[in-house]
Formats: sequence, structure tokens, C-alpha cells
Amino acid sequence: MEKFILRFILLFKGAWESLGVNYTQFKIILETKVTLDNRKPITFKKRNAGKSSSSTSIIQFIMYMIIGLMFMVILILIPDRYLALSIMLLCFTSMLSITLVSDFSPILLDTRDQYIIMPKPVSDRTVALSRITFIAIKLFNQIIALCLPVVVYVSFNWDITSIFLLILQLLLSTLIALVFVNGFYMISIKYLPIQKFKDIIAYIQIGLSLVIFLAYYLGPNLIQTIVESQLTIEQLKFLWIFPSTWIASFQSLLQGNHSLQSIIFSLLGLVVPFFGVYACTKLFSKGFNAKIAALASGDTPLSETDQAISHTNTGRPFYKKLGAGVCSSPLEEAGFSIVWLISAKTREFKQQLYPSLAYLPIYFIFLFLRTGEGLPFVEKLTKLRESGLYIIMFYLSLLTILTVFQLITQSNKYKAAWIYYVAPMNCPGQFMTGVLKACLIKYVLPFNLLFLCICVPLFGIGSINDLLLSSAVGGIESILIMLFLVKNYPFSKASQSSSKALVNLLILGLLGLLGYLHKVIFQYELLVWGLAALGWLLFFIMLKYLQKDDWKSLAFDDN
Repeated sequence: MEKFILRFILLFKGAWESLGVNYTQFKIILETKVTLDNRKPITFKKRNAGKSSSSTSIIQFIMYMIIGLMFMVILILIPDRYLALSIMLLCFTSMLSITLVSDFSPILLDTRDQYIIMPKPVSDRTVALSRITFIAIKLFNQIIALCLPVVVYVSFNWDITSIFLLILQLLLSTLIALVFVNGFYMISIKYLPIQKFKDIIAYIQIGLSLVIFLAYYLGPNLIQTIVESQLTIEQLKFLWIFPSTWIASFQSLLQGNHSLQSIIFSLLGLVVPFFGVYACTKLFSKGFNAKIAALASGDTPLSETDQAISHTNTGRPFYKKLGAGVCSSPLEEAGFSIVWLISAKTREFKQQLYPSLAYLPIYFIFLFLRTGEGLPFVEKLTKLRESGLYIIMFYLSLLTILTVFQLITQSNKYKAAWIYYVAPMNCPGQFMTGVLKACLIKYVLPFNLLFLCICVPLFGIGSINDLLLSSAVGGIESILIMLFLVKNYPFSKASQSSSKALVNLLILGLLGLLGYLHKVIFQYELLVWGLAALGWLLFFIMLKYLQKDDWKSLAFDDN
């Protein structure tokens, strides 16, 4: 499919040249990127292991189609076609933007091209536009899955002109998402000092993800209010600022609404996406190659004076003291230190992990707002405490464990992992328990402390045993994930876009079941205390087993 899309894109030679790119170079770069993307992974996995990627793609396609069905429901529930399309396209654009921020931004900021492309006489525009186009090609399957239910529905309910106009609107909405996210990164990398950009890029992603994710969660409440109150686009003036409303106005014009507002919105819907493409390629792409090359350079090291001052002021680093306190052997301490340091310095890791961590506060806000709608603040808290709904937050935070362990083995600099296989490591189980402890202390413990500070004042001292029980469940979950899913040393595997969807769904279902059972028994305080003690005892027993495991799955494989 990707090769077919590439051939179609390359048909418009004149359009690409009018944007200022070298068409021959543009074609070679895209063909090479598509070919290389279809050939990975190779290094640390067997070649025949890639056979499962097709089934994973099918599962992901089905999941996106389910989300597309939700978009279709918007068109069914809201009778005003203009308003329904405005909200549906807003959700569609938000979904694509979330994917671009979380999954595809590393493609735009990929530094590997500096070794082959950037030493050659290739312009900034050609490189920048080739990256954005490659992202669009990879995004195509998701776009088809999201759009298919909507297109099928309108095919049976709208006239043929409206159907073709809707397809155009979906394409323009996709272009808006691509231009907005990629343009934001290109502006940031152009005008920020490179060191500062390298430091704050993960936090920029968190901010974007939070805004988009929060808007996406408020969508169902908005739709419910619109359906019940029969609101119109004139009454919902805040929607006017979104490009989705401008693009949706095409259907309003087709239905005979030739008001000045509809005409202006339609012009904006046509002009803004293409102006965004022009801005990304001609205004913001200047110096793109040099900035990307600078991104690949190491951070500016401290001078000898700064290092001496830092050593004098801080003494032994905090993570060293912490590792010595929680680890039982030097090998375990080594695993702890490696994960603690590399996870703090690897921007690719932080760019993928931090947005998912930032979603948890939004879950809490959403849970609070949805509980006892219309009730005063004190009554909301009472309902949360009496129903035990606050326990849901404890188990949602355990999803952090799954995300961390999915990312902890991946790195763009995976070739440096040869050191693991030449080091005299007689007990790899001890090393991996150090990895486990670093992950739990750095990414799970802070949430537990935060929940403790929030829940004890709001829900009483009785919430402590609930937090202890959910933490024990999280510890056991982390050990099971280490034993059955983690097949590589930390940061030793090439980054991959494929995921173990079925295993993830199984883990999510199990956590949901345990959270529900916990909510059922939360009023029996002694039972919860007993289960928490049993859970922590089981965790420490499994931790001893993890230390003694031979970890044959970590054997080097270069076939």
C-alpha cells in the first residue's frame, strides 16, 4: 500500500517543483525511506520474526475503524450537517494530531540522515518536505481506517456531490494536522537555540498532547449537550476558531447557505492548509539541515571547573545513593544506574514516554468531572469516597508500567549494547532486577506519592490500604512483564513501530478486572489490608525468583 501511495504522490512532479524542491532528489529520498522502513527490524531479532507484523497491522486497522465508527455516530446524532461535520472533523484532526505527536515526530527530527543525505547538495526544502511526505505516507493506513465508516455511511444517505466533497474535506483536515504539528516543530527548531530546543522538545510534546487529549476527552460531553439542547453553529462561537469548522462550511455552501460567514470560512478552509504547506517548505525550512545535524551532536560538556564545582556541591550523585540503598549487589546497582542515567539523557525515550505520563492528571480531572455531574464540590468528593471510584486512578497509573517496559529496551543507538554481551555478567537476573527497581522508583513511585498526598486529605486515611494493594498489584505486574515480555537488555533493541497489541489488551483487561474487584471489596478494610500484605509478600518472593532466573531470552542474536 505504501509503495502504491508513493507512486501516486510522485505523479505530481510540477506541484512538488513549484514548492521549491528538487524532484529527482525528493523521489530518491522517499523511495529509499519507504524501502528501508519495510525491511526493518533485522539486527537483534530473527528475520522470520517479522511475520507477525501483518496481524498487528490488521488489529490496529480494526481498532482505528472502531474509533471511526464513533465519528460516524456524530453524524447520526446531530441533525445539522454543518455542525456535525465541524465536530467530526475536529475529532478526526485531533486523533491524527495525537498520533503525529506521539508516534511520528521522531521521523521529522530523525538525525540519521546527516550521515548520507546532508553531506550531499540537498536543499533544506527538499529534506523537510520529504520527511513530512514520508510521515503522510505512513499515516495513510490510519486515515483510511478512521474515514471508512464515515464514508460508507454518507454513501447511503447523502448525494454523490456531498460524498466527493466530504472526501476533499477529509484530505484537507489531514493536511491541517500534518501542517500544524510539523510546522510547530519546524518553527521551534528554527528559532530556538539548539541546546535549549534539545532540552525542551519533550516538554513541548507533553503540552501539545495535553491540550489535544483534553479536548478529545471533552468532546463526548459537548456532543451530549448539543443533542439535548439542539444547538447550532451560530450559538457555538468557540468552534469558529478551529480549521475543522472552516472546512466543514463547504457543505453549508453546497446546501445553499451563501452567507458572508460561510464564504469567509470556506476561503479560510481552502487557503490555510496550502499556506501552511508553503510556510513549512519556504519560510520555516531554511537552515533545517543544519539544525538537524546539530540535534545529533552531543550536549555541550561541562568544563573542568564546572565539573569540580558540581562535584564539590553535590558530592555523590543522588541516584548512586538511592541505588546503594535499594540494591543488594554491585551488579544490581549497575542495572539501576544505567537505566536511571540513560532514561534521563535519551530524548527519544522521553519524547515517547512523557506524553503518556502526562495523560494521568487528565484522567483524574475527567473522572472528577464525570462523577455526580451538577453536584457541589463537597458532594462530589463524598460520592467518590463512598463509591470507591478514586481507586480507578490507582489502576490507571499502573498503565505507566506497561508503557515504560515497552520503551525501555528500545534505542536509536542500540549498537552500543555490545557491551552487555562482553561484560563478565554471571547473574543477569541481578542486573535486570536493578533495571526493574529503577523503573518502579523513577516512574511509578512518584505517582503513588502524589496519590497519597491527594487522597488522604480528600478521601481519608482509609485510602492508604487501597493504594498499598494497587501498588502490590503493580509490582507483581511489572515482574510478570519483565519475565514474559522483556526479551532484551535496556536500550539494546532498534526502535520499532510495531507493538504486541493482543498482549497489551490482555494486560489492560486484567488490570481492569483487578481494579473492579478491588472497588467491590474496598469497604472491607481488614480484607484490603490482608490482601495488600499478601500482595507485597508475593512481590518480594517473585523478586527473588527474578534475581535467580538465567534470562536465556537475553542471549545475543545477530541472525
